[in-house]
Amino acid sequence: MKQLLRALKKRFGVTAPHVAVRTELPWYWRVFGVVALIAIGYGIGHWRFAGNNANLLAEEVQRLQTENKSLQEKAVYAEQQQQVEHAAQSNLAKEMATLQDESMRLKEDLAFYKSIMVEGAGTGVLKVNSFKVVKGGRDGEYQYTILLVQSGKHDKIIQGSLQLVLNGMQSGKPVDVTVSEAQAPLKGVKVNFKYYQQIEGKFSLPAQMTGQTLQLRFFEPGLAQPKLTQSVNLPG
Repeated sequence: MKQLLRALKKRFGVTAPHVAVRTELPWYWRVFGVVALIAIGYGIGHWRFAGNNANLLAEEVQRLQTENKSLQEKAVYAEQQQQVEHAAQSNLAKEMATLQDESMRLKEDLAFYKSIMVEGAGTGVLKVNSFKVVKGGRDGEYQYTILLVQSGKHDKIIQGSLQLVLNGMQSGKPVDVTVSEAQAPLKGVKVNFKYYQQIEGKFSLPAQMTGQTLQLRFFEPGLAQPKLTQSVNLPG
């Protein structure tokens, strides 16, 4: 037993052949080292994770930008198509309205020509088929359209002159003034037709005059009194 203890002391004691002397580190340095290793590991992991996330985010942003651009292009195209369709519909509606107006006018013209071509039983009589007055492009300016026809038998030529007289107020008094066209008094429009005659023109109100009606007067050759008169109100 004593020999065994001596052998152990000789092997592991002070007199042992190999003795390693180590300096013992304080505990807080050991903790610091562990924390530093953990921080380094976390930093490396975070860097790799953040790098991957940044790439993913960049790819996602690029994808969203591409989709946004595509959607914008589609929206612009759809808006352009809508504008084209709206313009086409608007033009089509205008054309349809124009065609309807033309169709109505042609029907009216056809009915008018049929009516004047059919001869009645009586002798030819002058009639005012239409008498219209509309405003012109300037203040105090008016345009007129008169259509004269011969009803009954067309066995004679209607001849004479047509005079237009403006009825209104001037300086608080009623006045009758022969309308002026191009600053010259309209003394009379020559009338000479067998079936019909259309007369068009324009006039301006005299200064300080308020017009109320326009009257046409038809005079047969050699007569001082009108054979036919008709009036129309001036548009307000």
